Parts: sequence; C-alpha cells; structure tokens
Amino acid sequence: MRSTRRDEILAHAAKLFSERGIAATTVRDIADEVGILSGSLYHYFDSKDAIANEIVVRFLEDLNVRYENSIEPEGSARDRLATMVSVSFASAVDHPYATEVYQGEAILSSQPADAPITVLVQKAHSYWRSAIARGIADGEFREDIDPEQFHRLLRESVWSTVAQYRPQLSELADDLQRNLISVFLDGFAARSGDGEPVARVARRTAKKDAHTESPDSEIAELRADVDELKSVIRELSSSIRHLQKP
Repeated sequence: MRSTRRDEILAHAAKLFSERGIAATTVRDIADEVGILSGSLYHYFDSKDAIANEIVVRFLEDLNVRYENSIEPEGSARDRLATMVSVSFASAVDHPYATEVYQGEAILSSQPADAPITVLVQKAHSYWRSAIARGIADGEFREDIDPEQFHRLLRESVWSTVAQYRPQLSELADDLQRNLISVFLDGFAARSGDGEPVARVARRTAKKDAHTESPDSEIAELRADVDELKSVIRELSSSIRHLQKP
C-alpha cells in the first residue's frame, strides 16, 4: 500500500516524539523531517497532540484486530499467549515507535476512562487477562502466582524489550519473543509431581514415544535449556538497568 502524506507525517513524528518527547518536538521539527512547510502540516492535522493521538490510536486499533484474529478457540492458553507475544512484536515492527510514544507520555497514558486511547488499551489488556484466566481455570497455569501481576510482568516485558531493541527489532524479533515465551510461560506453567512444567513434561514424553532418548541426549537438552535461560536473564537484566537510568 502506497504511503500517503499523512502516513509520512505520522512516521516522522513518532520517531521524534520517541526521541525528544512531545513537548520538546515542534511542529516545525516535524515539517522539516517530512520536507514540507510548517503551515502545510496543519492541512493534515489540527495540532501536534492530534498527531500523537493518531499515532497511538492507529497502533492500538491494529494491535487489537491482530489479537482478535489470533484467537484459536481450541488452542491452549499457553499457545494463545505465545501467539499474542508474537503478534505484539509484529505490530510493533509495523508501527515504529508508537508503543514508546504511548509509554513515555503521561498525557497519553492517563486519559479519561472514555477516551479512545483508554478504551483501546483496556481492550488490549482484556485479551491478555482472558487467556491467563483460562489457563488457570484449565489447570494449565499455576495458581500460586497472582494472575494480574503475571499479566503486567509479561506485557510490560514485551513492550520494554521492543523499546530496548528498537534499532534491531526486525532482525531480532523471532529470538526475543522466543526467549520471553520460554522464560515467562514455562515459568508460569503448572507443575508436575517432579516440579517440571506440565507442558515441557508432555513434550518430552511425546519425544520418547517417537524414539528412545539416550541419557547423553537428555543431558545435552538440559544444558541447552540452561544456556538459553542464562542468555535471557542477561538480556532482561540489561533491559531493567536501561529502564532504571534517569
């Protein structure tokens, strides 16, 4: 689909808002980036705030459509959440800087309950909450972890990872989402009698039914799991340190 002038304005403004903030970005800054006169920008948008709102609204509308379309009624709750993580990264790639603009601007993230952005955000949250609630009800997820806390930890980790890796997001999205899914969803999985995630036990049983694994192959798999977990922990620690910087 061919980009329109409005699309160009939104794309350049999103990057500027993310880097400088809305208050520090002028209409002239945006116009200069697009290559038009400042006055011409007002033919497309009433104000700078209107541009910021449309950036976030477009992103959230698309995100919610993708969440809705990703639902598989017969699928597991884990699969649904894993798909939502993947969908979130895909939407973030297609709407560069939109989530960073929303998270970095209090004026956008603290609007009245009936404001379009608030309504869309709550709708997006409802998809996460419903998948988590279903997983707990079905015995797929642990009951000893507060579902709302888990919801916020997983969701915020997705978006903070998007912000942290924005320059390389298109190239690293597959690895990043796989690591997040592994750390969060395997950790949230209900436990078997020996303390392992039920989903992982099921996968290993299926493998053994297909062919008998040797002790050496099982040890190699465990070592690979540990190495992957160490890598993810290092990445998450780096992200947390970045977010804590003033």
